[in-house]
Amino acid sequence: MSTSNKLDIGNKLELGPRRTAPPLHRPDGFEAPYDAYEPRFKQLDDLVMVIFGIEIRSGDGREMEARFLQTLQHKGGPHLLEHGQVKDGFGPNSKVWFAYWRSQEDYANWCAVSGIEALFADEALLVGDIGLWREYCYISLDHNETSYSREENITGLGNFCDNIEVTPHHGYWGSARDRMVATVNDDLDAQGQFTSSAPQNTLGKRIRITAPKNTCLIKTTQDLSLTNNEQLAIYRDNVEPALHAGLNYLRGNGQEAGCIGMRFVQEAPISESKARTIGVGYFTSLGTLENWTHHHPTHEKIMQVFMAMVGQFEGQPGLHLWHEISVFDTGRLTGDYVNCTPDGTLMQG
Repeated sequence: MSTSNKLDIGNKLELGPRRTAPPLHRPDGFEAPYDAYEPRFKQLDDLVMVIFGIEIRSGDGREMEARFLQTLQHKGGPHLLEHGQVKDGFGPNSKVWFAYWRSQEDYANWCAVSGIEALFADEALLVGDIGLWREYCYISLDHNETSYSREENITGLGNFCDNIEVTPHHGYWGSARDRMVATVNDDLDAQGQFTSSAPQNTLGKRIRITAPKNTCLIKTTQDLSLTNNEQLAIYRDNVEPALHAGLNYLRGNGQEAGCIGMRFVQEAPISESKARTIGVGYFTSLGTLENWTHHHPTHEKIMQVFMAMVGQFEGQPGLHLWHEISVFDTGRLTGDYVNCTPDGTLMQG
């Protein structure tokens, strides 16, 4: 299940960018070859995103899914919910939900009445081949930047904004950092080496991991729903293999890349051929994420084939791409894992 939002552009508020400081990385005279859009907020400063997962090593997990979905029906459930499944080859077989709340208070109120805490505390979960996990992310908008390739059919964090505007700070290396308020006075460097406290064998155990200061999350989405047949074929033949290669590099070389965990999720499809996909990765810092995106051959290849597709279709490739990047202060990113493998999680650190 997913929810999308199309803002009423005719009645949108006139809001400036959250960051008013000048960009530090944009080359002189640079003009982006295509538009990108960022959400603008009138009053909101913080959001909560919780990624819930059911890991199914054998069986179908339907009973656990029913119990989890029942908690979402209680008062104060998520204001936005996206649902998908980890793609084959990109992590253990898991069903995944991305749940957003407008505030920590709203999330805490739901936790108090929904039965979710009792579900996670159930001792029966420690036996068998079904795991349950959640990664709760308290997002400060000053430590977040979100970018969309279109201003309509948005989802994720942008559903909570008051306006969508073109951003001049995109299309060059360092533009993500230039869009984030917190980087004006803070490099957001990693605070020591990320070392997981998880035991070597995590199955049959209940484990909590609190990420260190300045751990970075990227959630990136590829929406194919508006592509025509030619655009879809080029994406499948050229762009998607490069994307898969990049994600596989991060999954297989986490210590070298500074990537703690990476998953690739296929949303519950509108149609099998045009299902939306979501990549979710944790990095030791914004800088380590930038190091991969700016310098590694796998990401260079992604950009090469994507820009070729943009050029071929004169700036209208039919794809809708967006991402959310958040950097977390101490205690604002935590993972709870019950009878789960480490693959793709904060336990990999």
